Amino acid sequence: MPAGEKQPPSPSPSSAAVRAAPRRRLRQSSLRQHRICPRFSDDEWTAVQQAAHAADLSAGGYTAAAALAAASSANPTAAVADYRRGVQELMESNRQLAAVGNNLNQVAHFLNAGGQPATDLRRLLHRIDTALNGVDDAVAWLVRR
Repeated sequence: MPAGEKQPPSPSPSSAAVRAAPRRRLRQSSLRQHRICPRFSDDEWTAVQQAAHAADLSAGGYTAAAALAAASSANPTAAVADYRRGVQELMESNRQLAAVGNNLNQVAHFLNAGGQPATDLRRLLHRIDTALNGVDDAVAWLVRR
């Protein structure tokens, strides 16, 4: 640079405007011929965007990379199967808890008719409460995934 000319000021690294654009997925020499257009709920879209940002990819690039990683793995159904299995297990636990609820209604009917509670009733109610909390925690974990 000739003497007397000033160098333009460099942008501050802490500035949000200086942020680099997310990197793009590697290009192929020929155009890709097939396209899918997934749709996401607002919560799902937020999760995809956060994951893409963490991977320094665009949301579309991240979605394509994740789909290809799952499809090219030794067990391509693993990620989807784990989620579905979790949902199925929660559905089964829901069925079992409905049966427990039916039994609790029978216990309540017995007690309301003047019956005396057994000594193990409080312990049983505590176990049911613990089971319900466990199902609630599992649902919350599955939804956050």
